[in-house]
This record gives sequence, structure tokens and C-alpha cells, in this order.
Amino acid sequence: MASNIKYPDSSARYFIQGDKLALITNIDTAGGIRTVPRKNFKAISESVTDGLLIHFYGDPNKVRTINDDIDLDNSLHKAVVDFVKKCLYMDKAGRVLEPGIVQTAMQMAAMHEKNFKDSVARFGMRKRNKTGGTRAVVPVNFR
Repeated sequence: MASNIKYPDSSARYFIQGDKLALITNIDTAGGIRTVPRKNFKAISESVTDGLLIHFYGDPNKVRTINDDIDLDNSLHKAVVDFVKKCLYMDKAGRVLEPGIVQTAMQMAAMHEKNFKDSVARFGMRKRNKTGGTRAVVPVNFR
């Protein structure tokens, strides 16, 4: 790629939305830096001749407070719900004195624990957009 962009790590950006890849920069076609805040970054107006390589690693965000959102792949949401339900039923079994309710709560906790383990075994190791590790985007071949 012949370009006016000397240091792409500081002046070029990209983002992915669905299966679309967008390349933007704050350098204009003459090689100057755009300074207007609202229109600072625009689509790159250069042509790609020999291909384009983008390499990055993504790690989920850490949960630091009770109000933080879990940065989790959508396929694991059901597993988290089952884990929370299992814990709630176990808490209920520990608080109640009546044996019938304790037995029912423990059975429900065991059921949700099995569902949790099945979901994690089935969907846990698939690499998707919110899972840490290397990710590849393959653009359409226009030949």
C-alpha cells in the first residue's frame, strides 16, 4: 500500500461492525493532519494494491464492581443465568428448615448446575468476537 501515512499506528484506525471492516485516518490526501474535531477521522482515500494485514488481540473487560457489565460472548449468557440460579437455590436450601423445600431446592440447584456445565462444555471454547485471542476478518474477494 503506497501511502502518505508514515506512522499508521498513530494516525490510522479501524473498526469492525458485523462482517464489515472500516479503515479511517486523520491524514488527508496531501499528507497533512486534519484538525477539525468533528471531522477529524475520515475514510482512507488511498488504494490498496498488495493487500492489507490487520492483527490484534482482544481480551474481555474485567468486572470490578457489582454494576459492571460482563464482557461475555452471547452464547454463554444462558450459562451465567444457570450458574446464578444454582447459587440462589443452594442459598435457599441453606436457609429453609422444612425438609421438602430443602430437597426441592437442592434438586433445582443440581439441575441448573448440570445445565451450566453443559452450556460451558458446548459453547465455552468457541472463539467469537468477545472472546480473548486472535481474530481474523476475511474481506470479500472482488476478482
